Amino acid sequence: MDPWQLQITVFAIALSVALITVPLCRALAWKINFLDKPLSEGHKQHGKATPVLGGLGMVSAWLGTIGGGLALAAVGCAYIPAEIIHGIGPGSDKFDQLMIICGGVVAFLVLGMWDDRRPMSAKVKLSGQMLILLVVAHWGVHIDMLSGHPYLSTLVCWAWMLVILNAINILDNMDGLVAGIGTIASLFFGAAAAIQGQFLVGMLSAVTCAVCCGFWFYNRNPASIFMGDAGSHFVGFMLGVQGFLVTWSNGSAEKAALPMLLPFLILAIPIFDLAAVIIIRLSNKKPIYIGDHNHISHRFVRMGFSRRNAVRLIHLLTFVIGAGALALLRCSPAVGMILCAQAIGLLIFITILHHTQETKS
Repeated sequence: MDPWQLQITVFAIALSVALITVPLCRALAWKINFLDKPLSEGHKQHGKATPVLGGLGMVSAWLGTIGGGLALAAVGCAYIPAEIIHGIGPGSDKFDQLMIICGGVVAFLVLGMWDDRRPMSAKVKLSGQMLILLVVAHWGVHIDMLSGHPYLSTLVCWAWMLVILNAINILDNMDGLVAGIGTIASLFFGAAAAIQGQFLVGMLSAVTCAVCCGFWFYNRNPASIFMGDAGSHFVGFMLGVQGFLVTWSNGSAEKAALPMLLPFLILAIPIFDLAAVIIIRLSNKKPIYIGDHNHISHRFVRMGFSRRNAVRLIHLLTFVIGAGALALLRCSPAVGMILCAQAIGLLIFITILHHTQETKS
């Protein structure tokens, strides 16, 4: 079984599980009153109470698929390739890394669900994020070319994951938006992993892609369930981990400089949105941690797009830039620079459109 076959198989299994766990958590949320009620926070505009246990459904499917695979590997299932069993099964170095990542997923589920139930202050939530990511960065992931500088490697890993986590967390403001971005980005990370023969990150990407896709069916407009902070923390954490592992850890970063840019292009839209929101809030002399309606999705709506079409446009932009990013693994430096220039030009074009619209209004 080659990497592509393995990922497709894992995707199908995880998708099937997610299509079951998400509606179960939706029903549970109604029973225990775990709901996101209209105008519960100033920047929220949904019209009716909505279950907000989507994060639990996503993580349950993710952990169930990963756990089931590890159980089969432990008993030496004939359907799992021997290189997988020995490469990431119990007793291997990758197994320890996987356990740290799973621990991070569970920790962010707890942190997010707590915030969904009893909203915590920005400082407390950020402190929790920083602590969890510090553990993952120190024991779970590392940069190969900084192996001689473990503390610097930990700092870079920690900073990268913190940025991506919060970029995804604050971008979760419209039905289906983050679920779609998680699906598309994980798809490209999985493809990059398959090209390089990386089984661990390939399986992580396949499961995350499937879980996000399965959740999207219930979260697309009009959403019948929200992922909440639990879900957005899970997606942001896993996208940060995938982006890190696919090129900076056992990837192509040691062979060429261009592949190091692959995560930045695949996650260009969330990074762009985070930077834009911070700049807008600082220019308006407002705290950067207070939610508002200046995200890329909101600005597309103000340009005249419906909320559904604004989400679709963001998904299309994510796909277009991400598809070009895969070429960085095999292209010449000249072609890679052109692809990066195109991505930057597209983001500048979007910025000009938004600025022009805001000036007219």
